[in-house]
Amino acid sequence: MSVTDKWEEEERREIIELLREQMKVEGRLVGLYENSAKELKSTPVRHLLHMINLDSRKHIDICHAAIEILQGRDVFKEHKEDLLKGLKEHMELEEDSVKRANKLLNSNLISMNKALKALIEKLRDDEKRHHNALKKLSEKPFFQ
Repeated sequence: MSVTDKWEEEERREIIELLREQMKVEGRLVGLYENSAKELKSTPVRHLLHMINLDSRKHIDICHAAIEILQGRDVFKEHKEDLLKGLKEHMELEEDSVKRANKLLNSNLISMNKALKALIEKLRDDEKRHHNALKKLSEKPFFQ
């Protein structure tokens, strides 16, 4: 093993350790959000905490995926064609969701209420992000 290989391996271990630490932090946050939500009487605030909780859970999954890639696992080894077909359908549904959210945002009732507008904008922005992530996932570099 060359010196460069040793440095790369050491860096890989450090990155994996940082990702594992982040997973622990996100796990603690999930617990805190769940406990806080139980104590709240406001249903809308509980829903907002639940959304943030889901983001922390998503962050755990992101860290898991990054670790698996760093460890050399072939993420898309099997069933690539089926996966690509499924991604296409998901992308179409996400695109429809963006259009629907934009239609909602054009509603006077929603545009006049700052809280409703912010929620629907968040929904739309998430759907756009999902669509873009699926598009990137379906591109060739992920399937080499």
